[in-house]
Amino acid sequence: MHLSRLSTGHYSLECAEEDLGGVRTALRELCGTPRVVNYGPFITYTFEVAEFIFQNEWDAPCLISSSDLGDRILEQVTGILARDPNFERNHVRFFRRTD
Repeated sequence: MHLSRLSTGHYSLECAEEDLGGVRTALRELCGTPRVVNYGPFITYTFEVAEFIFQNEWDAPCLISSSDLGDRILEQVTGILARDPNFERNHVRFFRRTD
């Protein structure tokens, strides 16, 4: 899992498929439950504080920020999961999956 700076100046969090549950759980802990809209080739996750675009082309999932606050949130998610690789399993009892 790593952050890549895009030409827009914002981050893309790129991860393996098996990391998606941890990313989802960390985002919900930090931001609450998102409004999710599936547009086919991408999905938007809109939280009260930030919006992200999720793409999963060629088995390469990425979550793209569109704001400075979204960048800071992705930095926090990356840090949380780096410190606790079992974050999803340790915290999932507090969250209900909606997908």
